[in-house]
Formats: sequence, structure tokens, C-alpha cells
Amino acid sequence: MGARSPGVQQPDRNSVPRHGTQPPRSGVPAAAAARAALSNTDGDISTNLDATLEALRAALTARYDIEGLIGRGGHGLVFLARELRLDRPVALKVLSPARAFDAEARDRFLREASIAARLSHPHIVPVFAVDEADRFMFYAMAYVEGETLADRLRRHGRLPPAEVVRVLSQTASALAYAHARGIVHRDVKPENILLERGSDRVLVTDFGIARATSDANTDPGGRVRGTAAFISPEQVTGLPVDGRADLYALGVVGFSALAGRLPFTARDDQEMLARHVAEPAPRLDAVAPWVPAWLADAIARCLEKTPAARFADAEAFVRALGAEERRGTVAPLAIRAFLTESSHLSALALAYGALLGVVGLPAAAAAFLWSDDPILRGIAVGGLGTLLVGALGFALRRVRRLVAAGHYREELVAALAASLERRREELAFVYGERGGRVERLFQGVAYLGVVTSVGAAVGSVAGPPQLARSLELSGAAAAGVALLAAVAARARTERRTDPKAERRLRFWRGAPGRWLFGLAGIRPRGSAADDRHVTPEATG
Repeated sequence: MGARSPGVQQPDRNSVPRHGTQPPRSGVPAAAAARAALSNTDGDISTNLDATLEALRAALTARYDIEGLIGRGGHGLVFLARELRLDRPVALKVLSPARAFDAEARDRFLREASIAARLSHPHIVPVFAVDEADRFMFYAMAYVEGETLADRLRRHGRLPPAEVVRVLSQTASALAYAHARGIVHRDVKPENILLERGSDRVLVTDFGIARATSDANTDPGGRVRGTAAFISPEQVTGLPVDGRADLYALGVVGFSALAGRLPFTARDDQEMLARHVAEPAPRLDAVAPWVPAWLADAIARCLEKTPAARFADAEAFVRALGAEERRGTVAPLAIRAFLTESSHLSALALAYGALLGVVGLPAAAAAFLWSDDPILRGIAVGGLGTLLVGALGFALRRVRRLVAAGHYREELVAALAASLERRREELAFVYGERGGRVERLFQGVAYLGVVTSVGAAVGSVAGPPQLARSLELSGAAAAGVALLAAVAARARTERRTDPKAERRLRFWRGAPGRWLFGLAGIRPRGSAADDRHVTPEATG
């Protein structure tokens, strides 16, 4: 299925045929008859699509074979057609005949066509021709087989960071090209970002409200143009607009693609506009903790309220994404060694925790509860303290070694997040993102067993005495089945989620990790480690 209408808003998805559909054709009527049918409409083009389609076929019969409607926007319709001379599919964007005599609508449509036609970039939908025929003003552009980013987000909810970085980089590259030629898009949003089938190449479309930088802050009648959920504060307030307004919108796109939700929620467009102007965007990695800190920082910079606080231009954003992505692809040697050692120590850490929980804490509690001997209490406290201090000292030594190599918590967290994301992608490929039928069956059996055991326990107490023994046995059996089913369900869940890696990321990203790295930074004055020399062997 092809991408619906490059760059065209679709207020009513159900009324728009999808790519690959073709309306019934019983032959092309005479152009005069079609024009007469159009002239009898009340101006609402959506009520007479058949007449419009037949009139368009009649007007363009020598150049294009019109297959059907694939999208619509506020001032135009998009049709899938085949250019006869070159035998290639094209998307024809046609100004609605009902607005053909509206001077402002014609000017805006021609401006869109003119801007798009002079932009030639691998990530911008190319325009082949701009023309008029009969009552129709139209332009032909490349037909992109694929889907919009909005379609993909509707299907998946959110996307992996690596995929979002690729989409943002290619989109920003297209915007940088347009900005260098004095063009500000002003309506960057998922619906205007196409993803080509097969290659997954990004193509930006719909320059319908784009303007030259010199007059990008003006609009006839002083109206705010754009999409409320993605508009920049300066567009709302009427301040001068340049390419950094598109960066703000791209930041909103990145936030929504990574978090599965917009940075702001509102009851209506007016409230949404007010939030863009006055309310700071939430921190992305606080909303979506799986996002690497460096990527959250880049998105946060795009979402700054003042243009001066954002990236200087889209090219700088592309460079930041590329540099961080390359740096995050292969972590430095010291960090990779730290992660490898952590995986090797996981079994030892589990045994140490079991020793502390099963022996240390109960022994100390018993000494204080059931003994008045101060020596015994001292031994218990000393033993417990030794276990705790030993674990802390070992962890601190590892962190100090990492800091001495010139690395800090942010790099470790980024490496952990990248590793976890890769692991999630691999597990999702093998086992799927959601639990299968067997996992859900085990979960259902576990819940049913818990309910049954609780019901049996209540019945044994409140029910007839002669049934108490049977209910107790039934409850015990149900509890056993619930436990076994829960263990089996959890095992299948862990097989596709890697909870150990998730816990490790939470530990180092949270307060314990901050505290350990803070403590590791406290060194005796004059310590050789203060020099923090970074050797090639340490950094890789």
C-alpha cells in the first residue's frame, strides 16, 4: 500500500480511498458535461468527488491516466495517476475547483508548487510539473510507495531510538537544504514525513505553508498557520521565524516518536498553543527512561522556547545526532569492560545478596531481639556492617577505576541504554514485543489459582465445618498451581524482556548510581587519578 497523499492532511480517514484502490470507471464523459456537473455543486468538493474525478480525467486525458483519490488537504485533492509519456506513477495535487477563483488560495497553491519545484534533495518529494488545464490548477510530484511516520506511530505507538535517530537525521538534512535556500517549512509533523517502502528512506513533503525566511513571520490577516501540536512558540506569538522554528517542530516529532505521546496535552488548539508558548517541555528521559541521555538532551535543545537556545541550524542538529550515534555505537573500552565484568559478577552479586538477606539481616535481628549480650550484638552489627561495607567498597573500586579512565555516569548510562535497546530489538524479533498465547495462558492460570485459593481460604473459615478440610486442601493445591504458573509466566516474560539489564540501567541511572559516582569523585588531594589521563587502551 502506498503512502497516502504526500503531505496532505486527512481530516476524515474513512472517506479517503487508500492506495491501490480504484473507483469504478465506466468511461470518460465529455468535458463539458463534467464541467456542468461541477457547476451544479454547492461548493463543497467532497460532496461531488465522482464529478470532480471525471472532469479531471477529461481535462488531463492526453497526459495522465487518473486512477483515484488518495488524499485531501485544506485546499486541494491528491490523485494517483500514471504519466502516459514516461509511463510512471505520479501524485497529482489539484487545487479544489471550488477554490479556483479564490485569489489567496491560488497564490498559496502556486507558492507551494513553486517552492517544492525548486527543491531537489534526496529527502524531499520531487515535483515534476506545475500546470493548469481547463478549470484545474495542479502539480505532479513523485508517488512514494510506503507510509507516513504518523501511520507507523499509529501502528507501533513508539519507535526504537535508533530508528528515530535515522528519521530525525534524514528529515533535518532535508530541512537544512531548504533553509539554506531561504525556505522555512513551518508545518513539520509526522503526516508530512514519508517513509519509502523497502528502503525506509525519509521524504519530506507538503510545503503548503512554507515561506521564504525574509517573510516567514507574516501571513495574510495575521493568522497563525501550522499544526497546533507541532507549532513553534514564535509562530504562535508572531515573532520572526527562521529555520529554528522547524527544529522546534522536529523536536516535537522526535519526542512523540520516542515516548509514544506528545510533550503537551490540551483540551483544544488554543490551550495547546498556550502550552507551547509558556510551558517548558518535560524531560524526555523522565517520560521515556529507555531513551539515551544524549538523545534526550538533543530533543530538549530543539524544544527550547527561544530560538537562540536551540541548535544554530538543522545541519548542526544532524551533526549532533551523527556524532552521538557514532559514539554510542561502540562504547569506549573501559565502559565495555565494566559492562562485561558486571555480567560476569551477576551470579556472585545474587549469591552475595542472598547471604546478606538470608544470613546477615536475620542474624543481626535475632541478636537484638533475643539476646541481651552486648558482645553478641556487637558481633552481629560488625558482621552485617562488614557485608555492607564490603559490597560498597567493591562497587566503589569499580566505579573509581572507570572514573580514572576518564569516563562518567552519563556515558555508562548511555552505553547501558544502547545495549538494552539492541537487546530489546533482538528479543522482539525472536519472541515478539508482546507475550504469546502460552505466556498469557500461564498468567491466566496464575490469576485463577490465586482467586481460587483465596476463595477456598474464606470458605474454610466462613463455610460449613464439614467442608473446611476439603477447602483447605483445594486452596493449597490452587496456590501451588498459581505459584508454578506464575513462575512459568515470569520465565517466558524474562526471556523476551531482559529484566537484569533493565534493573542495571535503573540502578546506574537512579540515585544509587549518582551517589556512587559522586563518592568516587572524592579523592585525596594530589592523587594521581586526579590527572585523569585517558590512554588509548583505556578508551578504545
